[in-house]
Amino acid sequence: MTLTVAVDDREPEGVRRAVEAHPDVDRVEVRRLPAADIAIVDGDASVDDAVSVEGDGGDRVGGTVGIERKTVSDYASSALGTTGTDLREQVVKMADAFDHAYVLLEGDLSEVGARRPGLNAEAVHGTMASYAARHDTPVIPCSDRERLVDVAIRLLRKHTEEPGSRPLPGGTVTGYATPTTKRIYGCIEGIGPTTADALYEAFPSVEALLAATRDDLLAVDGVGEKRADAIFETLRGGRDG
Repeated sequence: MTLTVAVDDREPEGVRRAVEAHPDVDRVEVRRLPAADIAIVDGDASVDDAVSVEGDGGDRVGGTVGIERKTVSDYASSALGTTGTDLREQVVKMADAFDHAYVLLEGDLSEVGARRPGLNAEAVHGTMASYAARHDTPVIPCSDRERLVDVAIRLLRKHTEEPGSRPLPGGTVTGYATPTTKRIYGCIEGIGPTTADALYEAFPSVEALLAATRDDLLAVDGVGEKRADAIFETLRGGRDG
């Protein structure tokens, strides 16, 4: 399927070009969005119609997905409130404007401490867990702009297309009664229900898993080198030395 995607007019030209170049994008509208940097409208409504809908929190883009793009450095500063816009305010605005919201990070998250020694990497990891758990806004690390745009378009597409008809193997998807943290672990590539259970036993919160070292992960039953890499890639945007 192809998509009509809205890109905020304050975004760099390179972002618009990358969105236009994606094979799943049919048309790009550059306009001022009430929140987020990249958005889509579900169904037959146009982007122009959607952004003008009034909601309790101001402009509401009904039936849509909004994505905020942040460089790793900007995220670290805004999430911890050291400089620039308070990211929490931006996340709240997205929640008011969109049905689904995400923050995608452009860059290598492991470089936060190396490039900006004044910032605490563990605190940054804690903000990622907080936005996912308390604001229903996952923060997803992406290594570069090309990957970020690809992830963004795939998220937009998944929220608008019908689920695939191919049945999943039994036990692949955890039930709603399963703790949210365990279900998050089960969504990591290569992590099945059994390993998700073991990870949850060892790290009962996302914050605990973010703080884990490679040796900590390898000590968990069912986690080898490849699965440890998958965990670090998903949560930190790269491998841990």
